[in-house]
Formats: sequence, structure tokens, C-alpha cells
Amino acid sequence: MGFVGHFYSALPSTLFSNLSGDPGEIFRSDFTGDGSVGDPLPGTRLGSFGRSINVGGLNGVIGSYNSNVAGQATPAGQVLIQNNLFSLAQLQAIGGVAQPIALAPSDQVGLYGLRAFDARFSWVHKFHERISVEPSVSLFNMFNFANFDLPTSSGGILSGTLNGAQGSLNGTNYAGQNSVRVGAGTGTFALGSPRVIEWGLKVTF
Repeated sequence: MGFVGHFYSALPSTLFSNLSGDPGEIFRSDFTGDGSVGDPLPGTRLGSFGRSINVGGLNGVIGSYNSNVAGQATPAGQVLIQNNLFSLAQLQAIGGVAQPIALAPSDQVGLYGLRAFDARFSWVHKFHERISVEPSVSLFNMFNFANFDLPTSSGGILSGTLNGAQGSLNGTNYAGQNSVRVGAGTGTFALGSPRVIEWGLKVTF
């Protein structure tokens, strides 16, 4: 008999505002003023979600952002205002300010860890002195745990980009969770996939 178990905690994620990809993104998501876009949401850090922030506290973080940051100028926008090129109202009218973020649904799901338990059973029977037969059965993910959010799975993991779409951390409820469920994939040994049973027969002579 042989047993192998994997029980891993969930991966952390970083929360970002929605990136439109349009020109002028530094006026919407460059919160630090360093000229790069896609900074972590103000008040959060790299890998905050799943550590200091959980699903229950996500809407509190989004609500605080919407109240204190959304609609306001980023450092790049502040430069325009200080040089009397634009007013805050003008930047707001053309969407050149931090954008609001939709709240997560009430049944928003979080990131999951990995649970798998594998077992192998075999028995050796000898015929005479030189021939042995070893039948075996292996069960991968024996208890058929459902796994989600593995980096190597076909669905990937829930995105920290808070765009409210399916597959994001503020747009995925239990009904849509299967988009990031680990599937069978290809091959027998896909870690975390649904239960697989393998029969074997080894003959030694």
C-alpha cells in the first residue's frame, strides 16, 4: 500500500483596478505616479487578497476605494491640474481619473487551495521461483475533491483585475465557479483533477 496526499493553502492575489488598455491609462490607474500602469489598488499591497483581505472584506476595500479614490485625479492628472491645463471637472468629464469599481456579488467566491489524496494497492504472487505477477490499482484524487484556481489548470485562477467579469475576483459567484475548476486535461497524472483509477499488471520473469 502506498499513499500520497497534497493539501496546499490558496495562492495569494493582487487587486488591480480595471485596465482599459486605452491611451492615457496613467490618468486612470497609475496611483503611484511612477509612469507605470496597473498599480495595486490603493490601500492594498502585492498578494494582499487571500492574506490580509478575504472574500468577506473585499467589498469593504472596493467601497473605500470608490469613496476616496474613484473620480479623483492620479498623480499624472494632478500635474495637469497644477499647471492649469485641465480642471478636475474636465478630467472627470473625459474619464481621465481613477475609475469606480463594481462591487463583488454577494456569493463571490475566493481562491481555493489544492486537496488531493492518492493511493496505490498491489499484491505480488510468485509462480515457481522465477515468475511473479503483480496486479495493482491506483486511485488519483481518491476522494474526488473539487479543486479550483491552479496555475496549471485550463481555466487558470481568478483574476485580481477587478473588472466585474466572469473569472475575476469581483464577478464570479458559485454558479460560475466551474470556469476555474481543474478538469481532466490531458494525461493520467493531472494533479487535482477529478478522480482517476488506473489498473496495472506487472509480470516479472
